[in-house]
Amino acid sequence: MKRGAGRWMSRLLLCWSFVLLCFAGGAVGRGEAKSIVYIPADDRPVSLGYVVDTLQASGCQLIVPPAELLAGRGRAGKPEALWQWLAEQAPAADAFVLSGDTLIYGGLVDSRTHELPGFILEGRLQRFAGLRLMNARAPVYVFATLMRSPKMSIGGMEPVYYEKYGGALFQLTALQDEAELRGLSEEEQSKLQGLEASLPQEYLSDWLERRAKNYQINTGLLALLKQKQLDYLLLGRDDTSPFSRSHQEFRSLQPLVRDLPAGTFASFPGADQLGMVLLTRASNRLAGKRPSVYVRYAAGAGPDTLASYEDQPLGLTVVDHIKAAGGQVAATAQQADLVLYLNTPLNGKTEEADVFTNLPVREERTEKLAQQMAEDIRAGRLVAMADVAYANGADNSLLQAMFKQGLLDKLAAYSGWNTASNTLGYALGQGLLARNMDDKERKRLLAVRYLEDWAYQANIRPEVCWEVVYLNQGRTEYLSWLNPEATARTNEKLQRFARRFLWIDPAAIRVAYPWDRMFDLAVAVAP
Repeated sequence: MKRGAGRWMSRLLLCWSFVLLCFAGGAVGRGEAKSIVYIPADDRPVSLGYVVDTLQASGCQLIVPPAELLAGRGRAGKPEALWQWLAEQAPAADAFVLSGDTLIYGGLVDSRTHELPGFILEGRLQRFAGLRLMNARAPVYVFATLMRSPKMSIGGMEPVYYEKYGGALFQLTALQDEAELRGLSEEEQSKLQGLEASLPQEYLSDWLERRAKNYQINTGLLALLKQKQLDYLLLGRDDTSPFSRSHQEFRSLQPLVRDLPAGTFASFPGADQLGMVLLTRASNRLAGKRPSVYVRYAAGAGPDTLASYEDQPLGLTVVDHIKAAGGQVAATAQQADLVLYLNTPLNGKTEEADVFTNLPVREERTEKLAQQMAEDIRAGRLVAMADVAYANGADNSLLQAMFKQGLLDKLAAYSGWNTASNTLGYALGQGLLARNMDDKERKRLLAVRYLEDWAYQANIRPEVCWEVVYLNQGRTEYLSWLNPEATARTNEKLQRFARRFLWIDPAAIRVAYPWDRMFDLAVAVAP
């Protein structure tokens, strides 16, 4: 069998049964549950598989498009076909949760790399107004992103030139933002002039032109919201910083935001959690619920934490997420439907999870947090943990403390991956939906998150990178011909981890690398 065919077959065997149903363009759910038409940002597990798994476990029925219409690794999404599919599905919907990036550009990565003229983008934008004609009773929830400003990027996630000039593009536009807000020193002004002189003009113009199109599309979505063609708009600020082009553009949108109807718009850092947050909102609204959430922080900076890849304090981001998910902030834990814990770093600065200081050792901060969680659980409260002490992986000290106190399978939800907002959106969404899950499904979802966020992202990923990828290909996280070996090595390590820490049968674990890179793992645990 050819290597490509073998890889496809192995991935096919690893797919969840519910995802196979989704990919056929069908509905997923139980009984007479309300139907939500969901179009994700792409086909990554964080956008599609894990999200659908969560909603299915809560008894919600989702209608999602066929896989071949969605953006994938090396495959652009198909907006025209998706609009046709949406028109066919619209009459059956009780609500819509739609990725604007997918329906306008093709997908999240497509929004950063496309070569589409403005009139095509504008034509697709205006189709959102037609959803009322297709189905007047179903609320329309849309999520989109303000084009990100990463400090670096490799592997085709941005235009090709970004791999070489991305750092300079970021620094140039960050200094421009800072100059508008508080002025520059002579040294900073000199640096800005040097960057302007050194950057190839064609690359700078290309990047800014695409950003201008993105900005116009977002102003158009805000106009549709004001005209009540949309019921809710969630604008993610993907991979941003306190001084950046993204931050500058969001400031420019503020006059348009002020005129919007109350409770119809939100914007906060992140992109990968947006679908989960809006599906949670849709589910709550369809059930006539507005759940209350009480927030507890670890000792230290807590709500004043300024997480990596984000441009505002965590305390503001938490409240924004709760409201966007259709909830409200509770005054006390006793009054709350969910107690949401935030494991924040003591100094308010989030390092990467693979730093050598992220050790499974006893720390007073995490010990006290685990003890407080145990008390809330004993009191009969639903508890969710957003583990944001580190970026891109769990806090080993916290998870060891939770394991020793027997808490791992007691939570409503846990998340500890990628950016703080990505983590927060997943923990909050799964936590609020956990009340509708049976115990077996809740524990299965927990096991998946521990396997990916704790075992893999914080510990196994660096190991497999060194053992398999770097030794054969150099410093890259893209797998290519090493995909089968990396998959087998990772699966073996996760099974070993599960035997030590989790309650599941290790043989039930299956993994895949659907985007052919180490960061994007798909974990499945058989029921």
